[in-house]
Amino acid sequence: MARRSAVPDPVEPMLAGSDGGTLPTGEAWSYEFKWDGYRAVMRVAADGATRLNSRNLNDLTVRYAEVTEPGLDASAVIDGEIVALDSRGVPDFSLLQNRAVKVQYFAFDLLQLDGRDLTGEPYRRRRELLAELAPGNPRISVTPCYDHADVDPEQLLQIAADAGLEGLIAKVTDSRYHPGRRSLEWLKHPFWHTQEVIIGGWRPGQGRREGTIGALLLGAYDDTGLRYIGDVGTGFTDQALNDLRAELEPLGQKQSPFVNPVPRDRARNVRWLRPERVGEVEYRKFTVDGVLRHSTWRGLRPDRRPDEVRCP
Repeated sequence: MARRSAVPDPVEPMLAGSDGGTLPTGEAWSYEFKWDGYRAVMRVAADGATRLNSRNLNDLTVRYAEVTEPGLDASAVIDGEIVALDSRGVPDFSLLQNRAVKVQYFAFDLLQLDGRDLTGEPYRRRRELLAELAPGNPRISVTPCYDHADVDPEQLLQIAADAGLEGLIAKVTDSRYHPGRRSLEWLKHPFWHTQEVIIGGWRPGQGRREGTIGALLLGAYDDTGLRYIGDVGTGFTDQALNDLRAELEPLGQKQSPFVNPVPRDRARNVRWLRPERVGEVEYRKFTVDGVLRHSTWRGLRPDRRPDEVRCP
């Protein structure tokens, strides 16, 4: 029996910084659309055996097996995003919460090819090599990138807005790849703010929501510990509420997990939780007193660890 070739080791993906609200322009920059999904590194052995790992090196292979076989005809390590598409073909993060939904893998960087390390190569060259790959799985797609010389970034931003996408990622065209590091050579330009949060408690619902969750109490870490940063009571489907309650009930505890006091009206009848589950919200503003305003639930983040969640 032939010996199976080894799958490349897990890799922590490179992370983007924030552009501070101003999209960078100039000859040094290239652009990609910002996708609304789970970041994942795909590692493919020479015999086609494929594994997926998350940002924090959790194995996602079984959970998203449909994007791993058949894969590529070459040994490779690819950076990309696991997405679920809505009826318009637009990635929708909330759909990822439904395990019955089939997902796609959007590839946007190439870190290794046939055993050769490409992380020291310029972004432009990595993208050229990635474009030459021919995935054998229709659920794997190589996403487009745009050089500043070929496109007006403001027009590209308008295209993203019209299509209902999250925004753009600007990348220095000659930048190398820095595994596990957040770099200002990659800058994200979102249309709205999202924040990973730790669920520290929940309030029972009233009226139509009686018997289920009315709102989640949210936290994130700073130098003092886990801080309460607000709550969220919108953005849930009935199925999401049922799934959340089943997920959270085993985590109950008697005391608040937050280092700062929760306002009395927000803490009334709260069921406190061990801070072990990470979710994500969309919000309009983070106030000077450290509270999220106009937040909407987007879903759980099983790909993230609580100790990675920091205050905005």
